[in-house]
Amino acid sequence: MNIDVVLLLEQNPILLIFVVLAIGLGIGKVRFGNLQLGNSIGVLITSLVMGHLGFTFNADALTIGFMLFIYCVGIEAGPNFFGIFFRDGKHYFILSMVVLTTALCITYFASHHFGLDFGLSAGMMAGALTSTPVLVGAQDALNSGLATTPRNMDFAQVIENLSVGYAMAYLVGLISMIMFAKLLPKLQKQNLSDSAQQIAQERGLGSSGQRKVYLPIIRAYRVGQELIDWIDGKNLRELGIYRQTGCYIERIRRNGILAHPDGDAILQQGDEIALVGFPDSHARLDPSFRNGKEVFDRNLLDLRIVEEEIVVKSDSIAGKRLSDLNLSEYGCFLNRVVRAQIEMPMDLDIVLAKGDVLQVSGEKSRVHGLAEKIGFISIHSQMADLLAFCSFFILGIMFGLITMTFGQVSFGLGNAVGLLLSGITLGFLRANHPTFGYVPQGALNMVKDLGLMFFMVGIGLSAGGKMFEHLSQVGPQVIGLAFLVSVVPVVLAYLVGAYILKMNRALLFGAIIGARTCAPAMDIVNDYAKSTIPALGYAGTYAIANILMTLAGTVLIILS
Repeated sequence: MNIDVVLLLEQNPILLIFVVLAIGLGIGKVRFGNLQLGNSIGVLITSLVMGHLGFTFNADALTIGFMLFIYCVGIEAGPNFFGIFFRDGKHYFILSMVVLTTALCITYFASHHFGLDFGLSAGMMAGALTSTPVLVGAQDALNSGLATTPRNMDFAQVIENLSVGYAMAYLVGLISMIMFAKLLPKLQKQNLSDSAQQIAQERGLGSSGQRKVYLPIIRAYRVGQELIDWIDGKNLRELGIYRQTGCYIERIRRNGILAHPDGDAILQQGDEIALVGFPDSHARLDPSFRNGKEVFDRNLLDLRIVEEEIVVKSDSIAGKRLSDLNLSEYGCFLNRVVRAQIEMPMDLDIVLAKGDVLQVSGEKSRVHGLAEKIGFISIHSQMADLLAFCSFFILGIMFGLITMTFGQVSFGLGNAVGLLLSGITLGFLRANHPTFGYVPQGALNMVKDLGLMFFMVGIGLSAGGKMFEHLSQVGPQVIGLAFLVSVVPVVLAYLVGAYILKMNRALLFGAIIGARTCAPAMDIVNDYAKSTIPALGYAGTYAIANILMTLAGTVLIILS
């Protein structure tokens, strides 16, 4: 059996798409030391090569890809966007604007100086900032008519320029950002680890800002005379067992009757008490509790220890510090805090925002009681609310169709901005109403990533025929400009954050990387800081930066 692979791919466009995806995703896993190409650049390179070999596909059919991608970006940003924007985000917003406006100005003036073709500069800026939303915003401005192509170019040529510019600049942007993360911490006088330690000490963290995550255990003890002497007539509140050891008394059995004690209860000889805590907390108990007095009784030990993810929703909790929750009053144990999919340090001074996810363990009724106070328990369902997902997607497209006319000039949002706004709205509502608009995070990640990959395949196949022609003509100029656009905004943001905003260096580095939406560099900074403290800054700028980058792509293509 003789199979003509070329003919097979030409006649089966769906097969072509997934062949490009499979090869590109494989290339994206290639590593050069600590540098990994990543899925986006792997798929883009593969599609450009396939396009150069003559394989084509109707790119319009893949515009659904960028729509899904930007919509999912909005959903992820929604729970935290308004809190960051209106309350906590002055420094983060300033840093995001410094990076964006500097990159925009350099790109605009340099591209006019060197006479880059229309669309090439927007693609170059997107690649230099390793920010696909810039590319999405630029293409959507063309699709929606916000930007018009020059008379000597057609739409297909502009899309070619966008994708070629992105491909040539992306590696420059990625490598330069990783080098920034590696070199600048070494060049500055203040040690990054010391900066993280400073924040840790100020906010009640351990030096690493991390802890092992495991479930608490329950053990029971009989109160003897030795323990009565140690108690010396104090009630449970005065004893402060939780403050001293991290264990709390969940149950007392006295004269055969089981009860949940309050703070005024005083232990008596012969009582049997059930204590809940982590294993190391049990080890810190006074010997008066443990010496030969442990009780093994099914009824006393019959507690259901659970671990739940609680989403912060309450207006009375949002804006307060983690320490204000007084978890000890609820007999609950905090395992981790997640914001915008970034695990935050166990920082008692961190200000909670709507949409934050607290992973809490403890006795089931106590965990549920805490959830009622601060928000709701995340739905552990594999079913997505597709009705809400599709309805808000439609609303986003409708927003994008709205146009306003000023004299002879018409202005509209475009699909990208419209879908961003509707996605943010859905994400925000989801954070406040647990049964509305739920999409499992794994499903959301898959839709977002697959949408982005479809988008990359579309622009790569349509642009591949001109890739090497552009490389020979303007390759050096584009690569040089990409380096400037990648490095100068980051250095300027560092100077503003360090010497004007007086930010802690560990938080500053995380915030700059978030403003550049460059996740690979985050691990490097965490390694230098020997802490996850920089993630606080990263989460602060990331949501804002994704929104602003999309707007920047639209603005740049209009001004070009």
